[in-house]
Amino acid sequence: MWKWIWPRVGATPISQGLDSEMFDRADYPYSDTFVREAIQNSLDARHDLTLPVTISFTFHQKDLGEQRVFLAEAIDLRNQAGLAVPEEWARGEVSWIAIEDFNARGLDGDLGSRISNFWNYWLNFGQSNKDGAGRGGRGIGRVTFLIASRVHSVVGFTRRVQDGRTVACGMTVLRAMQTPKGFRSTHAYLAAEEDDEASIYRLHDSTEFHDSLVSAFGLTGYRDASAQSGLALIIPYPHQELTREGILASSIEHFAPAIISGTLVVRTNDTVLDASTIDEIAEGVVSEFRVEAIQKDVARYLELIREALRAEPIAISISDVNSGLQGLRNEQWAIVLQNAVREGKAVCLEIGFPLQKGAKTHDVSLKAIVRKTPENSRPIDRFYREGMSLPDVRAKTPGELDVILLVEELELATYLNCCEGKAHLDLLESKEIRTKLEDRGYRQPFKVKRLVKGLQAELRNFLTPDITEPDENVFDTFFAIADPDPGKKSGKVKKPDKPPEPPPPPPPPRIPPFALETVGDGFRFKANPAYTEWPVNVSITMAYADGSRSPAWSEFDFRSSDLTTVASNCEYQYIKNKLRAVNCGPNSVIEVSGFDIKRELDARIKVWKNAQDD
Repeated sequence: MWKWIWPRVGATPISQGLDSEMFDRADYPYSDTFVREAIQNSLDARHDLTLPVTISFTFHQKDLGEQRVFLAEAIDLRNQAGLAVPEEWARGEVSWIAIEDFNARGLDGDLGSRISNFWNYWLNFGQSNKDGAGRGGRGIGRVTFLIASRVHSVVGFTRRVQDGRTVACGMTVLRAMQTPKGFRSTHAYLAAEEDDEASIYRLHDSTEFHDSLVSAFGLTGYRDASAQSGLALIIPYPHQELTREGILASSIEHFAPAIISGTLVVRTNDTVLDASTIDEIAEGVVSEFRVEAIQKDVARYLELIREALRAEPIAISISDVNSGLQGLRNEQWAIVLQNAVREGKAVCLEIGFPLQKGAKTHDVSLKAIVRKTPENSRPIDRFYREGMSLPDVRAKTPGELDVILLVEELELATYLNCCEGKAHLDLLESKEIRTKLEDRGYRQPFKVKRLVKGLQAELRNFLTPDITEPDENVFDTFFAIADPDPGKKSGKVKKPDKPPEPPPPPPPPRIPPFALETVGDGFRFKANPAYTEWPVNVSITMAYADGSRSPAWSEFDFRSSDLTTVASNCEYQYIKNKLRAVNCGPNSVIEVSGFDIKRELDARIKVWKNAQDD
């Protein structure tokens, strides 16, 4: 039986639990985050950039044999901690998933240093040595492997490019508790002994241990010394929700650009998912996709990504990040693009804009593919950074256009990585993220993030042609048509003594002085050319909608200092959440941006003519 260590704890603080709610949600269950984390780690560790990373998920189930000596003490420690043990263990049965990656660097780092990559992985949750240029960097995503195991355990085996060494370790989550031999920690480790001086463990490193581990868990890629470098993870007693079909579907849904471009190959037992097989496999696992638009038309989804990768894009330059695309909407070339989209053609764009870091301004860009959504279909709305999706970056109202955004440019990808949440699902704003960006030298840290996050909605607005003539038949199906021959009715109808007085004509419609429209993460209001009674004054009261008629505002929602305001031909000032503009004329325009696009903004306008307070 190979030894596991359940360390004693002195006066050092402990942290109980796995924060599983971050990685196991109703919309993104651990079966998705498990795949996302495994593939993300492998792509970040890619060794030879001319070859794809291959990651293999192999499912095993058999009678307990060689595996017992590696798992028995971990199971005993779970019993001591009062934690559940699968019934299969008592029946002498075992199941596991072996994850192996190839053309990857392996788990590198100084084996004698507590803060190296290697020991950060096993011991230091929330700490990472990644520089932000990859897809991770929070140092907590590895808990998805522990969550995937019903015994909250994982065993790792790595062959490293760094020094050619083969190294193995393992951990299991227990419970911090008092025992007769002292207060015990939250984790136990597959290791030979503690190294108190270095605050690490001395590992089982004999040839016998390594060969036995490879044999027991079927690590086919590491059977001889000439095998490729990489990392293998063993997940004992995986949850039943983890299936080969689900892994293939998650790989396609979250990493399709990496697969189609030849950067990534995924294997599940005897199935190979790559650029040549993705279409056939996608059709076979269509019921496993979580995004309805992809499930209903996966061929359209894959073709959009192919088009984005192969098409020669049309370059668009945004000089003012705050204004975005809207100032370009009426350009002749923009109208040509709008007409192309209306005709059902795919439009591929490369959108460039400035990113300020320190004293330097970087010209960065991303690619977008836009095409009209087929009739009676749901629009496809996806965002990918370096081949991995951020599924919560999407438009609130996607309308009738498919939009896929691809970020591959390193400087922009690094910046966006700093803006992502802990599960890498969305682009967020928080004090922690702001501090991280400012520490890295980014000026106006959230300005580019807001542009990128609002682009899916802004592109749809930008590429939708103006409608100049209303459809006179649009309401035909909503109203009954009077019967031209109602027939005779019983009874006598009394004739009126005199014809009724005609109703008075309705008053002429009131012409509003301003038109209000939504743009990106804010709004714009501008003078109405049909209005003539200038000048006027206006107040705009802003708050996030809360379901009431008069939503409340808090300074924690937003302050005027957080907003970007561009105004012309008027004078304005802020009083809390109210913007007051005076002496507005026929050329006045005010644009306000910087609001949280995940919340609905309630903006109410009041106009007055004289100098009285509104």
